[in-house]
Amino acid sequence: MNSIKRIFSNHLEKTISATKELNYKLNEIIKIGDFLKKKIIKKKKIFVYGNGGSYADGSHFVAELVSTYKKKNRKALPFIMLGSNLPSLTAWSNDNDYKTFLIREIDALSSEGDVLILISTSGGNIKTNQSINLLNLAKFSKKKKLSLISFLGKKEGAIGKFSNIKFHTNSNNTPIIQENQQIIFHLISEYLDKNFK
Repeated sequence: MNSIKRIFSNHLEKTISATKELNYKLNEIIKIGDFLKKKIIKKKKIFVYGNGGSYADGSHFVAELVSTYKKKNRKALPFIMLGSNLPSLTAWSNDNDYKTFLIREIDALSSEGDVLILISTSGGNIKTNQSINLLNLAKFSKKKKLSLISFLGKKEGAIGKFSNIKFHTNSNNTPIIQENQQIIFHLISEYLDKNFK
């Protein structure tokens, strides 16, 4: 086997292993789905955010639920992608501080009892200056009395300490964590498809 095939094979083995592990965590995923279902029934909003690739994954997740997943006639669900208003993001970042924009946005849009979903492979780390904007948001969510659900890698980082519900992918490999989280978001989308008309 040449070197690139070995790299591909190794990646696929790790992906398959992480995916198989989800079989043992299905109750956790159902618990998250049920929690979101109850919040939607109570007319609460669900905000989603992640940095970089996690932003892309979160945006995909929101699209499945505001638009459609499999059920084409299902009602739209109240999911909102934070950071998607670029004029506001760039204005605040330019005039003030990028790391605090999410606080500004969630303060404007959220109400007590709403849900915040944070997606992070690192989990945030003050010492290494990782995902400080997420950490600031996680702390602020407690002040706003939001429920925080976090999807994290093996190391929960500081974000996990502020979370009401946290789901760990048992890996420190960023691409593997992201691929695993994408599957979880599809499973939750499936759950909500089954529970709403």
